[in-house]
Amino acid sequence: MSSSPTKPTFLGRLGFAAAPLAILLLVWPAQHAYADILSAFTDCFNTVTSLGGFSTDIDGTSIQQAQFLTNTLYPQSLVGQAQSSIAAAISTYRPWMASVMALPTNSATMVSSSQLESATRGGASVAPAQLLSSYQTTYGAPISATGGASFTQTVTDMSDSQALDVFSLTSASDATANSLISQAHSIEDSGAAVAPGNAHHAALQAKALELYSAAIRHKLLAANLRLESVALANTTGAIKQQMVHPIPPSTYLVSGSSAASTSTTTGSVNNQGSTQTAK
Repeated sequence: MSSSPTKPTFLGRLGFAAAPLAILLLVWPAQHAYADILSAFTDCFNTVTSLGGFSTDIDGTSIQQAQFLTNTLYPQSLVGQAQSSIAAAISTYRPWMASVMALPTNSATMVSSSQLESATRGGASVAPAQLLSSYQTTYGAPISATGGASFTQTVTDMSDSQALDVFSLTSASDATANSLISQAHSIEDSGAAVAPGNAHHAALQAKALELYSAAIRHKLLAANLRLESVALANTTGAIKQQMVHPIPPSTYLVSGSSAASTSTTTGSVNNQGSTQTAK
């Protein structure tokens, strides 16, 4: 059987209403005896009124603090000027820079070299394996075991691998640059509408992007150093080959049999020239 809650009577409601006041009177410090209940009520009222004065003082202090922030630390007029300046710079500089970035700079004219150049400068990151076909079409396939000396195979293989890695890294750098530009635009847009006091958040984001860009530059510098190392190693290797196999420099990168044939031919030509000179 369900039971419905009973409604409180008038006296019950009056008791609930008077309970807080009764508790306040019970815990109120008895500094002196009150002649009647009216004096106690008057004292309570004066105390509450004095608390209201404290609240008014707090509100006044808050208003003064807000005025100090808006008039001294973050003047509204200067903040508005800064935001207007940022908006004007965006509208003036960004379209011009976008047109500069879109200028066509590809210069290869042959079919194979044009394909390789477009693949590496298309604005997207391309893996070395995806560049292999167009690279070999442009610069030739690897030398087979019977088509060249061991030194030739090693040097060209190392040079090809480093060239492919750098081509791939430059494409990744272009893609990263496009992403950085997009994020920089977002920070720039937020700077034109950021609220005073929050500008340091946008500044931290800009610093993070700056560090990211510096890391990309360091990767490109490392790739450039690798290329220089390979070129130096190729030169050193050619000198070593000359010391071991004293043959003309034009035959450093051909097979041993071809080098011997070239050396014999060169020697016979030199002998014939000497004989004719003697005659």
